[in-house]
Amino acid sequence: MEKYAITGALAFSLLMAGHVAVARADAPSPDVNAIVKAVMEDQYGTQYDSKHACWAFAHTSEQGNALTYCMSAGKPQMVDTAKDKLLYVYAANRYDIHDDDRYNYGHVDPGLMGAFAVRIDAKGQWTYQSLNNAMEFGSNGYCGCNKADFVTLSQQGDAGWLFISGGVWQGTVVADYNIVMAHKGGFVDVSKIPQVKESAQDVEYNVKVASAPAGSGMFPLDVTKTKGGATVKTFQVKFDPKAFAYVLPAGD
Repeated sequence: MEKYAITGALAFSLLMAGHVAVARADAPSPDVNAIVKAVMEDQYGTQYDSKHACWAFAHTSEQGNALTYCMSAGKPQMVDTAKDKLLYVYAANRYDIHDDDRYNYGHVDPGLMGAFAVRIDAKGQWTYQSLNNAMEFGSNGYCGCNKADFVTLSQQGDAGWLFISGGVWQGTVVADYNIVMAHKGGFVDVSKIPQVKESAQDVEYNVKVASAPAGSGMFPLDVTKTKGGATVKTFQVKFDPKAFAYVLPAGD
């Protein structure tokens, strides 16, 4: 499901125009911390909340609620390509702030994730390759993306973040695996695999990216299905290019 919620004309224009910022010219290697800070300021503004070490960011949810999130950068990941370096950065809202009413959320309010892929050339100059600064996941202001694992998804260099999002509704758990990767200048979630379904509370799916096979295309996922804690079956889910997603087989 594609979610392009990039806030403001500035972010979109920077993407289309190839906004370039310059890292330290005298640095022997990219100043990753400086680039991450520049990305956060560019995407979330200058309202830095020093008390909570995050950027205050206004966002209207898909439910139409005007919310304020405090966005914090996760661990950046540098990937070498044939021509340059590609820096992956994600941002997740702080869900654990309890002394500021701006960051209080209701059950229907999602958490927020930003995802950025930044190309860095040999001179230390950087430009966005892909970005999406406001992807909604989860509930109660918690996206689950703060626990995202960076994963390689193909031999061609596709990569992204794997995490679980969801919530509890009147004692019923609903949770999904999310795989956020770059696509057509933005980022999209390419997983339609649940961890726990509403209709089968005693069934759980465990997912990991399969070991890199030879050949082209997206790596499959290794899936283990359990019921009541006992393994029911293990199988692989291949990427469906038509759906542009990993989808459970019929019957599972």
